[in-house]
Amino acid sequence: MTPDLPADPISSRQTSPVITPTPAVSPTVTLAHISDPHLPPPPVHWREALNKRALSLLSWKKHRRYVHLEQTCSALLKDIERSDVDTVLISGDLTNFGTPDEFASAARWLDALPAQALVIPGNHDCMVRQPASAGLHQWERWSARQYPYVRIQNGVAIVGVNSGIPTAPFMAYGRVGHRQRERLEALLEELGREGLCRVVMIHHPPRRGLVPWRKSLLDHREVAAVFRRAGAEIVLHGHSHDATLTHIAGTDIPLLGVASASLTDERPHRQACWNRLNIHPYRKGWTITLTRHRPDGSVSERASWNRPVNHTGRTEA
Repeated sequence: MTPDLPADPISSRQTSPVITPTPAVSPTVTLAHISDPHLPPPPVHWREALNKRALSLLSWKKHRRYVHLEQTCSALLKDIERSDVDTVLISGDLTNFGTPDEFASAARWLDALPAQALVIPGNHDCMVRQPASAGLHQWERWSARQYPYVRIQNGVAIVGVNSGIPTAPFMAYGRVGHRQRERLEALLEELGREGLCRVVMIHHPPRRGLVPWRKSLLDHREVAAVFRRAGAEIVLHGHSHDATLTHIAGTDIPLLGVASASLTDERPHRQACWNRLNIHPYRKGWTITLTRHRPDGSVSERASWNRPVNHTGRTEA
């Protein structure tokens, strides 16, 4: 743990205190990565549906409620509880319509998770414009008031990025934006100079081809350029509802997607799953080991990376 980090000119870091870890003999940090649980929604008042939410509500009633199942997500969380993880990372879309009542219900769900949680918003959470006090600020305890934010645990820096923006009907694209990209680059450079393992969490995948254009990250090229210049050890995303393993374009940085935590689907890459990440130091950097779990505890995929420390805070393209 590094509780005495040097002063940071980035305001997002000043509002993002570090995690206080429990004492442990091993320096290994174990993370559970899940995404897109689309928790069962409370009733939606008709006044809240006089906008894009009306289409999403229709989709939920006709189709999505029959495949995004509460029991599937509950089984997945029980497997996480059995796995004794340090932190649960949720990369967005806890809600379906982004109503204030859904945000409050999701906050109670976050509080009941089997380990401390960190969250970022997804496109469903940012479906329409509304006061932050009615929406994202209800999750401030598990995120921050400003993005990107960082939490540090035993040398592992978890960086949360917000790519969720309100969009037109039938659109689900995202954008990080110029100001957030600038803060992200400076933050990654500083964390790299400190020799920390940088785990970045974003909802929309910062790579072309993983989702259709209407669901894409509009500034994926610019975001990928930030990673090429500043570096990261691994990037986690949701949104696609696919279990994927690729790379940030032009780098060897693993880009790890995960299926929806509640989705029931016959296709193996679409079945609900969670990513278990063990991170521990070795003499030249960090070893990251992935085991991808199904809700019944079976493992569908394994991978491992040695990520060397670059104390300049930058990586070569």
